[in-house]
Amino acid sequence: MIPEKNSQQIIEIESVTAKGFGVGYIDGFTMFVDGALPGDKLKIHVLKAKSRYGYGKIIEIISPSPHRIESPCPVFNRCGGCQWQNCEYSAQLGFKKQIVIDALERIGRVKKPPVLDVIGHPQLPPLNYRNKAVFPIVPADNQHGFAIGMFSARSHRIVEIENCNIQHPAHVAVLKAAKKYMRRNKISPYDETTHRGLMRFVMIRTSAPPQSGCCDSSRPPGQRACAREGLATGEVMVVLTINADKLPLEDKLAQDLEDAGATTVVISRHTAKNNLVLGSSFRVLSGSGFIRERIGHVTYQISAPSFFQINPVQTKALYEMAVSQAKLTGNETILDAHVGAGGVSLYAAKHTKKIIGVDIVQQAIDDGKKNAAINGITNMQFLCGAAEEVVPKLFSSGDGESPLENIPDIVFLDPPRKGCDPVLLNALISAQIEKIVYISCDPATFARDVKILTEGGYSLVTVQPVDMFPHTGKVEVSALLLMDTLYKSSNFGSL
Repeated sequence: MIPEKNSQQIIEIESVTAKGFGVGYIDGFTMFVDGALPGDKLKIHVLKAKSRYGYGKIIEIISPSPHRIESPCPVFNRCGGCQWQNCEYSAQLGFKKQIVIDALERIGRVKKPPVLDVIGHPQLPPLNYRNKAVFPIVPADNQHGFAIGMFSARSHRIVEIENCNIQHPAHVAVLKAAKKYMRRNKISPYDETTHRGLMRFVMIRTSAPPQSGCCDSSRPPGQRACAREGLATGEVMVVLTINADKLPLEDKLAQDLEDAGATTVVISRHTAKNNLVLGSSFRVLSGSGFIRERIGHVTYQISAPSFFQINPVQTKALYEMAVSQAKLTGNETILDAHVGAGGVSLYAAKHTKKIIGVDIVQQAIDDGKKNAAINGITNMQFLCGAAEEVVPKLFSSGDGESPLENIPDIVFLDPPRKGCDPVLLNALISAQIEKIVYISCDPATFARDVKILTEGGYSLVTVQPVDMFPHTGKVEVSALLLMDTLYKSSNFGSL
């Protein structure tokens, strides 16, 4: 029976989704409840009821989940940046493992998926771990005419923040300087409905965020001792996305941002009518135009449009797991279909013979080449283009000009949230790639792609979740898939 819209109901929450909804049932009817945790008994207001599921809002917590705690964030119920600061961390890890299992069973059609326990964050509590933040700027009915902050959950309403428990502390100081500049110079925010206004986004990237009990954040940039890696650069990149070519008083703005901790400031011109964060062109206002990050034995140089993981501590755990799953002997040729600025391939380079990296973003490819040179890596080659276009051509090339002499031994996949294009997956199946290491930040699209690969003759051997995003429903995984014939004849079956 479908509950009536706007009715009040009693419900017990049994599980959670990756988007932070608690899941419960009313006479067998599925309800998603924002902010609810497994074990909660709630009185809810039914906001929406469709044919098979509905959405509810908490009116009263009749009895709380045993995992529920008081959130330390003053805007926790309004900001959409995270969902689980009201939940014990150990419970979050269990929820995330189940999210991956559920996706593989429901979407991937994998029976008893081989999902290991989630690798949790080593610093507890896991705070200030994000090395990248994007702050939208929108018109607002206040004395300044704009608001900068984070979107409220599932809306375009902005929640202005003065501090954030999961962001690097440097983000707060830079954001204050940007707000001050806009107020002082009456800079207009971008209005997506009229396509007018100047400032669209502020993006901030930092190197090696200080962790509780890890980095000494009291020391100045460039001198921060970090127990986990030896030396954190402390560099801070600020990217201002604007609906024009220039900003007023750019030199003064750059100085103000540098006084707030920025080591480089970049302008991204973005005049297209879309909601992408960055435009297609970049201009360095001050500094080098990039930051450097150290992950294990590899130094990465990262420019504004290049993808890089947002949690350096857990990135090291993720890369080590991917290399371990690949079981490299030093003789393999690897194809990385989403290489970015070097990512896991740079980390694996010293363990293999040759790597070909592909990425659709030219600036990421340029960063990758520089990163290989910085680290003295000479066995990598980079190609620019969409993986679904470049990879099939590499496999079918018979002109002797392909950088691949033979079909690669291993393929690394690390696609964006939308997952892999079916053309790419079918190319891997047709080429009979023996071993695939798939890194994903979205269990649903990962499970969808696993279904294509398993139907094409692969076995899912092991899935290792890594908690890259504490206090959110998001989880990263590194998974190993083998061709069925190889899996049945190898010792991988013991994993």
